[in-house]
Amino acid sequence: MKGLSVEKAFHTATEAFQNCLKRFPVTVTFIFVFTAYLIYLTYTDWKGEDRLQFIIGYYLSVGILLSLTLHLWSEEVKSRLLKTGINLAAHALLIADAFLLYHYLTTESSWIEIGIAHAAAILAVGLSTFFLSFLREKNDIASWNFALNTVSAYIVTQVIGLILCAGISLLLFSLHQLFDIHISGKCYAYIYYLCNVSLGLMLFLGLLPQGNDKHNREPHSSEFLNGILHYLFLPLTAGYLIVLYIYATRILISWELPIGWVSWLIVALMTVCIAVQFGLYPTRFKEGKRFDNWIARWMPVLILPLLLLMTIGIIRRFNDYGITINRLYLATLNGWFYIVCIGLFVIKARRINWIPISFAGIFLLTSALPVNYAGITKNTILKEIKAEMQRSCRADTPLSLEQYKEWIYSLPEKQAIQINGKFRYLSNWFGTESVTHLIDKDVTYNLYSVTADIDTDTIATDTDSDRVTYSGEIDSQTIINIPAGYTRFIAIPDADLSGHRFTIPRQYLGNGTLPISLDTRTGNLNDSVYIELSTLEMLEKSSKHGHIPPTSFRCNSPKNLFMLTAFDIHYEKSSDEDVRMSIKGYLFKK
Repeated sequence: MKGLSVEKAFHTATEAFQNCLKRFPVTVTFIFVFTAYLIYLTYTDWKGEDRLQFIIGYYLSVGILLSLTLHLWSEEVKSRLLKTGINLAAHALLIADAFLLYHYLTTESSWIEIGIAHAAAILAVGLSTFFLSFLREKNDIASWNFALNTVSAYIVTQVIGLILCAGISLLLFSLHQLFDIHISGKCYAYIYYLCNVSLGLMLFLGLLPQGNDKHNREPHSSEFLNGILHYLFLPLTAGYLIVLYIYATRILISWELPIGWVSWLIVALMTVCIAVQFGLYPTRFKEGKRFDNWIARWMPVLILPLLLLMTIGIIRRFNDYGITINRLYLATLNGWFYIVCIGLFVIKARRINWIPISFAGIFLLTSALPVNYAGITKNTILKEIKAEMQRSCRADTPLSLEQYKEWIYSLPEKQAIQINGKFRYLSNWFGTESVTHLIDKDVTYNLYSVTADIDTDTIATDTDSDRVTYSGEIDSQTIINIPAGYTRFIAIPDADLSGHRFTIPRQYLGNGTLPISLDTRTGNLNDSVYIELSTLEMLEKSSKHGHIPPTSFRCNSPKNLFMLTAFDIHYEKSSDEDVRMSIKGYLFKK
C-alpha cells in the first residue's frame, strides 16, 4: 500500500479525525453511538430484552457499513437531490428492516430463510464499498488500488487499536498489582471498545483514499505478491488440474459417476483461479507479460471441462437424496462458475470486478426475494411428504407418535428412511412449527430414535424381534420444581439429545440398574446417576403422546439428585452387544 505505515498512521491521526468528520459525518455518528451502546450493555451486564438488544446492535453495525458505502458513492454524484434522496431511502429501508426483524423475533418461525436473505444483503452492501464508485472506469485498476488501500488501512488501524488496547490494559493491570487498586473487568472491555471500535474505525475512515488518490489509475505490482502467485498459487492450481483430469479420465474409462467430494475440490480450484485473476490483474497492465496474459485467459478454459464433473456430481446428489438448501446453492455456484470461466475467456480477462459483483447479485436474487431457495426447499419437501402421506397413511393429521411410527414402519425401509429424514431436515432447518400440521410436536422429539430403529431394521415387519426400545420426553410446557434442600442445578447435557449417546456394558442389565457417568461443559463434575430399567419401562408404558413426567434418580453422591427429562435406550435381549442410551435432565446439587 503506497505511503501507508504505522508511523504515518500515528502522525496523521489528528488530520485523519478532521477528515473523516467532514467526509463521513453519518458514519462517524453511527460509530460513536455503537461504541456508546456497547459500553452501556457492558455496564448493565447485558441485561434487558434480548431481541431489542440484538436489533439495536444490528441496526447500528449495519448502519456503519451502509452509510460508508453511501458516502463513497455520493462523492461520484453531482446531483445533490439524487444523493439526498438515495441516502434517505436507504436509511429508511434499514430502519424498516430493523422493525420487521424485531417483530419477526416474536414468532416461532425459523431464522434460516430470513437469516440467509440478510447475509446476502449485507454481503452486497459490503462489496459495493469497493466497486460502486468505479462503475464508469474503463478498467478495474482504480477500484483494485482502492480495495487494496482500504483493506490495508483497516488491518493497520485495527492492529494499532489492539496494540493501544493491550498497552492501556497492561497499565491498569499494573495498578492492581503494584498498588492493590481494584480494576473492574468491565474496564478492559471499555478500553477495547474505545480503541478498536471508536478509535480504530475513525483512523480507518481518515486513511481512506479520496480525490485523485481514490481514482488512482496507475497499476501497482508487488514483487512479493507476484512471487506468491507464480511460485505458490499457480503450482497449486496445476496440482488441482492434474488430479482432477486424472480422476476424470479414470471415471470415463470405468464409465462410473463422480463422487460428491469432487464438487468441493472444484470449488477450491475455482477459488484459487479467481484469486490468481485478481492478483495478476495490475501486473498484467503494468508489465504486460505474455505468460501472465495467457494464464489469465486460458486457465478458465482448462477448468471449464472439469465443471462438468461438478455438474454430474450435483445431479447425482439430487437424484439420490433430493433437494436441500445446500444443494440448490451448490448448483447455482456451479452455474456461476460456468459464467466466470466463459466470461474471462471472451473478454480476455480485461475486467474482473464483475466477478464478485455477479456473485453478490446472484446470491441476493436467490435469497432475498419472496421466492427464494430456502422457501423452495421447504415447500418442495413438504409437497413430497404430503404426497406420500396421501398415498400410504390412513390416519388423520397431525399424527401422534404411535400413528407416526405405525405409518413409517409400514413403508419399505429405504422409503421410511427418506421420509423420516425429510421430517428431520424440516424440523432442524425450519423449526418444529414447519411440520406440526402433519405430526404432533412430541413426534419431532423422537425423530432420531425412529431413525435408529429404521437403521437397525426394527420396522413393523419385525414385530417378533427381541429388540427393546424405550424413549420419552417431558412436555415443553412442563414446570420443573426444585426439590427441597437443593440450591442449584446443572443441565445434563447442554446440547441436543442425539449428540450425547452412552454405551453401557451389557453386564449391568442383569441387576436392572444402569450407571451413567454424567458430564458437563465445565468438565469438573465427577458423578454418576443410576437408572433403573423398570422405571424406564414404566415411563414408556404410561407416557401420554410420548410425554413423560420429570423423574428423579439417585446419584453416587448423596448431595446430588438427577431429574430425568428425556431418554432413549435400545438393546437386543439375545445379542451380546452393549446397551446404547441417551439422557437429558438436570443435576440438582445441595
